[in-house]
Order: sequence, then C-alpha cells, then structure tokens
Amino acid sequence: MRWRSLVLVAVAILVVAGCKREFGNRNLAQLKINMTPKEVESILGSPDRTEKSEVNLETQRKTMAIIKYFYDQNGQTVVVQFQ
Repeated sequence: MRWRSLVLVAVAILVVAGCKREFGNRNLAQLKINMTPKEVESILGSPDRTEKSEVNLETQRKTMAIIKYFYDQNGQTVVVQFQ
C-alpha cells in the first residue's frame, strides 16, 4: 500500500513539473511579425496576463486598439503586442 502511494505521488510530481511552461530563445525566435494571438499562444502558451488599450496614432487623429500579452519567467518579462 505504501509503495502504491509513493508511486502515485511520484507520478503526480512528474505531471505537475511537466506542465510547467518555459520559454527560451528558441521559442522567442519562432515569433514573427503579423502572427495572430492564437499562433503566439501555440508557441509560448497562455500569457500570464493581458492588457487591452488604445494608442494614439502620431500622423492621424485616430486611435488604434492594441492587445499586449505578458509572459513572466525568472524575473524577466516578455511582452508581445498585437494591433
């Protein structure tokens, strides 16, 4: 019985550790201009947080809606912006 419990705990730890999302230079190098949010999520996973806002265009009297995805890891943040 103890052996079975120990095996179940070990499997649970491996599953949780395997689900940890990490990104590195290899993942970031796959990002290209004009990718959709879904394409970015397929490479980096779900963002830690998102922001929606509007940006004033310098040359015109208009605003443009943008979405920012924030990915945090080891004290560093990667920001991906969509227009």
